[in-house]
Amino acid sequence: MDHSDGPAASLVLGVADSADTRLFIELSSYGSDLKEASHALDLAMQGLQGGSPLADASVYLIGFAVIAYCRTFLHSNVRRPLTEHVRVPPELEQVHEQVRTFRNATIAHSQSELSVTYPLGFLDPATLELAHLSGVTISSTLPEHVMDRFRRLVDVMTEQLDVVIEPVRARLEYRLRKTDPHLLLAGPRPELPAKFAEDFNPRSKRAPYPTGQTLYWNHPR
Repeated sequence: MDHSDGPAASLVLGVADSADTRLFIELSSYGSDLKEASHALDLAMQGLQGGSPLADASVYLIGFAVIAYCRTFLHSNVRRPLTEHVRVPPELEQVHEQVRTFRNATIAHSQSELSVTYPLGFLDPATLELAHLSGVTISSTLPEHVMDRFRRLVDVMTEQLDVVIEPVRARLEYRLRKTDPHLLLAGPRPELPAKFAEDFNPRSKRAPYPTGQTLYWNHPR
C-alpha cells in the first residue's frame, strides 16, 4: 500500500448551536485562559534562572499569568465565573486570594505599596548641586514560593475543569456521530472577514455561540 502522500487531513466542521455547545464553548474558554497562565508562569520561572534571556521579562510574565488566571473567575458580561463549575481546593484558597488581591491592587490598579514611586533628587557628587529630579518606582512581584503554589493552583483548576468538560464533550460527540456526515459538512462555519490593522477596533463583544470574528492584518511591507 502506497503511503507516500501521508495521511489525509481531517475535515473540519462547525458544531450547531445548542445548550451543550454553548457550555462546551464556555468551559473550553476557561481552559484557554488557564493554559495562558501556566505557559506564562513557566516562562517566568525560566527567567529566574541565572543567565536566562527571559530575566527582564519575568516580572511582566507573572503579571500576565495573574491577569489570565483571574479572567476565569472575575466578572464578565459574556460568561459565568469558573468557580460556578469547579471549586478552589481549601488547601489552595490562600494563594488564590493572594493572586486575586495582587491583581486588583497592583496589576490592574495601582494602589498597593508593592509598587511605589518616590521623588528623588540627584546631586552632583563634587559640587552637591542638584543635577536632576526623577520619579523612581520600586516594585515587588510574587515571591518564588507563591509562584510555585500559584502554578500548582492553575494545574489543579485545569484538572478539575477537564473532569467537568469531559461529559459535555462526550454528549456532543455522540450526537455528531449519530448525524449524517453530509449534513454535518453542510453545517455552520465561522465567518472570518479581514480588515487592515488601521481599522482595528478593540470595542467588541463575543456571543455565547460565535458565528465569526474580524481578523486584522498589517499592510505588506
